[in-house]
This record gives sequence, C-alpha cells and structure tokens, in this order.
Amino acid sequence: MADFRRFAKPSSEWTDTDLEAYHITISSQTRRKFFGVPHLPLPAHPTLVDFMNNEGSQNVSGHAKKLLYYLNIAVYYPFLGNELAVANFMAKLLETLGYDDHRRIIFICHPLPLTICGELLPAEMDISVIGDNEVLMLVRVNKESGDVAEPEVIAGAIAAYAANNKFRVASQDINLPPLDAMTIPAIAMNAATNPVFYKIPVTAELSEAVARGTYPTTKTRVLRYTPQLPVPPMYGVRVHENIPELLACLEAFKQFVRN
Repeated sequence: MADFRRFAKPSSEWTDTDLEAYHITISSQTRRKFFGVPHLPLPAHPTLVDFMNNEGSQNVSGHAKKLLYYLNIAVYYPFLGNELAVANFMAKLLETLGYDDHRRIIFICHPLPLTICGELLPAEMDISVIGDNEVLMLVRVNKESGDVAEPEVIAGAIAAYAANNKFRVASQDINLPPLDAMTIPAIAMNAATNPVFYKIPVTAELSEAVARGTYPTTKTRVLRYTPQLPVPPMYGVRVHENIPELLACLEAFKQFVRN
C-alpha cells in the first residue's frame, strides 16, 4: 500500500481502504485479554440497577425512567434523527456510569481538526470525553443500522492525538512537550446502539503520515473487543437481555480513560 494514492477526506468518508493506506490493522481480542480481568462486575449505581432489571418504565426511579426514555427514542423513533438520538442516549449513559467524574466532561457532536494530505478537514465525533482540554475518549455512531463506524473513529483518534499535543505545546499553563505516542480509548456504534470497544494507539509517525498523505513504515495495531451478547448483537441494547453485558463492558472500559 506504499504506492497507494491517498486523498484528503473528512473522517466521515474513511473506509477500510484508508486504514490500509496508513498501515493500520485491527486485532480482535477476548474479553479477558482486552479488559485485563477474568470477570466484569455489573455497575452498582442504583439508576443502572433499575435500568438493567426493568424492561419497561414501571416501578423504576426517575433517573432510570429518563434513561429508558432516551433509549426508546434512540431505537424506536428513527424519524427524530436516529444518529443524534443514539448519541444523546449514550452520553446520558456515560454520565450515569461516571465517565464525567473528576475533571472530565462529556461533549456531544464535537468536531476535531484532522490534517490529512496537507488539508485541514473535520473529524466529526458524536461524543468526546474531555479533561483539562485534552480529548480522553471518543464515540462515533454509524448513520446506518448495520456496521459500526470503525474507520471513522480511528480517524478521530488520529485527530485527537494531534489536538492533544497542540494543546500541550501551546498552553502557557502547562507548557509540556508533545507526546510521541498515546492510546485513545474509543467506542464505535451502529444505530441499534450496539457498541464495539477499541484501544487506538497513535504515534507521531502515524499522525505525520496522515497529515502528509504518506505511508508510515511502522504498522499501527488497533485492539478491538466486540461484546458477546445473549441475543444477536445487531439488536444491541434494544433487547433487554443484552443490557447487563453491555453495561459491564462500559463499566470496565472506564479504566482506560485517564483522569
């Protein structure tokens, strides 16, 4: 792929071909290997306990009822704007799980600047977890109900790496040198609210190769975990039986988000 012709394009137009063009591969892992623990505990937050244990909105707390309402809009009312509805539901779920603890905040519809082949284009991310002005985690929702937005979220991680280093260098408050590498945790979802989890390593070599439109010598290996669900994953959390496993994965994934 070193001789492959590369084009400037926004993250929303990235495909598997673009990953190959920048020497990026994806390796699937088992749950134990990916999360580093043999068992994933379920969240203990009362709202999430209610959310897991109730298929409807009866006899649940006010917060759990709101979460169920966000879910219903995301999966049953596509005419309301399904992609944004899924992002809203996911943002509320991440907040309840504590992804905005400490000095972190959750942004919805957060575009990042992506320099590719000498042009500055947007990397449209549906959710960004931000702490101290650095992007700590990304979520991207596919516009279609089928495949997850895998190439898009990887492009977003490359943009996040460049944005984080730019802040480190430019900020007078911290005045830190750029990092040669960082791993961006990310989630790609489809319209069925089915998340797939990633650990995306981004190096200076990869970032510069994308910016210049060249082929990096070093291969980038992205790690992926696709939850094994009781009901086929195409249904995601719209099927009640899948919710406990997905929440356990989201709870465990929080360890990879820096404070």
